[in-house]
Amino acid sequence: MKSYVKQILRTPVQTLFIILLVMIVTAMLVVGGNLWTASNRLSKAYEDDFITIGTVSQKSDSVQESRVWDAKKEEYQIRYESIYDRYVMQEEINFPEAEYLVEPEKRVYWGSYAPEYLHASAEGGFDPVATIAEFSPMESGILSPSKRIKITRVLGSDKRLEGTVSWLCDHTNRYPVELLEEKTYIAMIKWSTVDTHGKEWEEKGYLSHLEYNPVPIETTLYTPEGERIEDSLKMQNVYEVTEGFYETEIGRRYLEVADMDYIIKESQPVVGTNSTNLLPAFYDGTAWLYEGRYPTSEEYEQGSTVCLVPKEFADNNNLSVGDQVITRLYFTDANETPDSVWPRPVGRYADFGILDLDGNPLRIFEEKNYLIIGIYDVAPVMADDIASDELIVPLNSIHKKMENIVEYGPMTDTNTSFQIKNGSIPDFLEIITKYDMDNLVFTFHDRGYSVLMEGIRNLKNMSAALLIMGLIAAVMLTLQISHIYVTKQKKRLAVERLLGMTKKWCRNVSLAGILLLLPLGTVSGVKAGIEISGHVNMEDMARENFDRMYSNIGISGEQEADLLSQGVGDVALSCVMGGLVIALGMTLSGVKLRKILRGEPMYLMEDSMVEK
Repeated sequence: MKSYVKQILRTPVQTLFIILLVMIVTAMLVVGGNLWTASNRLSKAYEDDFITIGTVSQKSDSVQESRVWDAKKEEYQIRYESIYDRYVMQEEINFPEAEYLVEPEKRVYWGSYAPEYLHASAEGGFDPVATIAEFSPMESGILSPSKRIKITRVLGSDKRLEGTVSWLCDHTNRYPVELLEEKTYIAMIKWSTVDTHGKEWEEKGYLSHLEYNPVPIETTLYTPEGERIEDSLKMQNVYEVTEGFYETEIGRRYLEVADMDYIIKESQPVVGTNSTNLLPAFYDGTAWLYEGRYPTSEEYEQGSTVCLVPKEFADNNNLSVGDQVITRLYFTDANETPDSVWPRPVGRYADFGILDLDGNPLRIFEEKNYLIIGIYDVAPVMADDIASDELIVPLNSIHKKMENIVEYGPMTDTNTSFQIKNGSIPDFLEIITKYDMDNLVFTFHDRGYSVLMEGIRNLKNMSAALLIMGLIAAVMLTLQISHIYVTKQKKRLAVERLLGMTKKWCRNVSLAGILLLLPLGTVSGVKAGIEISGHVNMEDMARENFDRMYSNIGISGEQEADLLSQGVGDVALSCVMGGLVIALGMTLSGVKLRKILRGEPMYLMEDSMVEK
């Protein structure tokens, strides 16, 4: 032992240099090991935190040109309409090779008649958009350009237009009807996007106002394949109200549609899904769970009669988690999202017919009681596609999914989506190439997961490089240490053996000396490595310019979770790395000592003399 101390005192610069090298090598291993484990921990946290959603849009097969008369410009306007040879069905995008977490769904929504509840949409909040009204013209003439009319009666729930004077124009009719001042007429009048126009309006200097246009009442029913069912009753835009008019087939249709206005007022939308993550508002965080829980995967799969209700609806009707809500489904919309009929915060407008082919009100085709398991809330303005009083239920809980279809349209980003594993977008795109899907556009949303994982992969590569370089350096350094403090000590070992010392004693004394030397460097290296690792912000390095608000944690409004709660500079792991350097040095030195001590002392003396 004394000989080692003398050796160290005799070569202090060499010894300090070796200690410095041990410290540097240990620090490299500590930093590399900590970065590697922290990268894995961060990767696992992001895997649970992020969700990858794909949406699908169908491209039109052609564009149809049509001419529409414009009464204000007094000329035909060219309009273009997307034409679809056929609609792609949901089953066609359920590729068997794809590993879906939630299979593709083209969502429809259903209208539920529920007069026992107070509905936000019943409060109105807008000027009437479409109203069935009896009216008389203020003067006789052709119903184009705009003509003043007095609305004498409103058939429907919203009576605000009754007794008012408005402007009406048969705007898109090249040959509009002629109206007589003393007669009464009826029409469904719909708010236009065109300002009042014409000589009468210009001469009398009336204030600018959007005109109303008369539109025909039609049934708008479709087959499950998306084919429009022709209405057997051909209707005009305007009819004269004569004695017995409401006993005719046309008159009865006006009355039925007026009654349906009351039904819409007392209805609410129901949306079926296999995961709320597929609903745009829930995915982007503008809608969130306020109380209770989401349906489980088993409840989705089994079609359990559980539901999520909006907070406003629950408050208005004194409902809470554990209560039940009834649904009576009477129409299916396979085109628009429900906010087109029940926009928030309040209002209602159905731009489709809700009559059957005989002109009678659509019949209820499914009635259920749902258990409220969760109450959700929405951002006041930002939550797109979430309607007023919208109920969310497991898709499989609806048995008659395509009954009384009043609108039909293609797949869009808002109604068709699926969920896949994080990081599997390239694999999915490769699968798509095997199928003839040129008319579909797939768009993926992963909240920046791909960018983050690329950063994490770079961190892993960097940490792996540090570990490999540190390990190589550690091997080379410990070999050098064993050469200096073992191989060059053959003479001393020979003398000790000749003096009667056992091999075991010689080996233990030599290793004890090295064991005194190595910790001087590894302890400093561990401390330096922890200090360096502690100043590394793993998340910032991984995400670069990524905004955390797009992850689950950020969008929920909760305090951001500490993904690296143990810190990058993990003390236990760092000590293991320091111990690895010591163990490596001791092992290599022990192997070399065992080899040397196998020889006879005299031969060791000769070898040491030769080496000198």
